[in-house]
Amino acid sequence: MRRTKKRSGRLISIFFLLISAFLGASPGLSDEYALIYGTVFRPTGHAMAGADILLQPEGGKVQKAKSSPRGEFTFRVPAKPLRYTVTVKAAGFKTESKPVSVQADERVDVTFLLENEK
Repeated sequence: MRRTKKRSGRLISIFFLLISAFLGASPGLSDEYALIYGTVFRPTGHAMAGADILLQPEGGKVQKAKSSPRGEFTFRVPAKPLRYTVTVKAAGFKTESKPVSVQADERVDVTFLLENEK
């Protein structure tokens, strides 16, 4: 009986050590990041839900999102100096783009006030 308790105790200890090592070595879990946070408004000043948001890093892959019912969107990006272009598209409105620069682990805010297409 004592051997079983000692052995199972050791196995549990080894299991938790392995889990701790795995989580500490996993890429992305402990990396620093920045947030690009934005809000999209209609010409009336009301929030624009469902707008298509595109985030294009310089020389990188485009990320896509949709604005929430409150007109908000968020992108999690690496915390390193890099420039991005945020583009907002919505039916019946002009497409708008704005440059955004990230320097470190920070939150960068961007606001869009869409104009009606003519």
